[in-house]
Amino acid sequence: MKNLSLFIFSVLSILLITACGNKKGDLLTERIQYDVTIKTPEVDLEWWVQNLEGPKREKLVQSIINTANAGKLKIFDVMTNKQMTVAELKDRSVRTELLTLQRSYAPYENYDTLVKRELQLSDITRLRFLEEWYLNEGNGFITKKVIAICPLVESYTESGELRGYNPLFWLSFEKKFPLEAK
Repeated sequence: MKNLSLFIFSVLSILLITACGNKKGDLLTERIQYDVTIKTPEVDLEWWVQNLEGPKREKLVQSIINTANAGKLKIFDVMTNKQMTVAELKDRSVRTELLTLQRSYAPYENYDTLVKRELQLSDITRLRFLEEWYLNEGNGFITKKVIAICPLVESYTESGELRGYNPLFWLSFEKKFPLEAK
């Protein structure tokens, strides 16, 4: 009886999929943008809630950086949407931060210092996606097409509080990026 039920379910599923076809469906939106946390924030969550497993996260981030640095795809400035060169991208891979420190001797005055360091893969804790969404009303499927991806780096205040996330660049998978008409 179990085998007969499984067989009927399989046949009905195949008929439904065949009847609905596999087309993407109707365009819901040409542009939707959202951030995805890829490393669990320091809160009480299960590790998988907002995370990619360590080696998978590193592989994804490394692939994005390698693709951008190799010039395999076009890269764009986040603020101006102008295309960037690989040299411009490499200049941005060095982070400069202004720190206010306190002297360790009397009168213990504060002083500012600039700290420069190269961007580390672990600094990228979020990704911003720019996508097209399609709805196939026949089968209820929503299909997403990634147009571009943007790595985000945490930014902190002098007191160590999270200020927000700084976008590095857009890596475009489409010729029509950023807002060119179809």
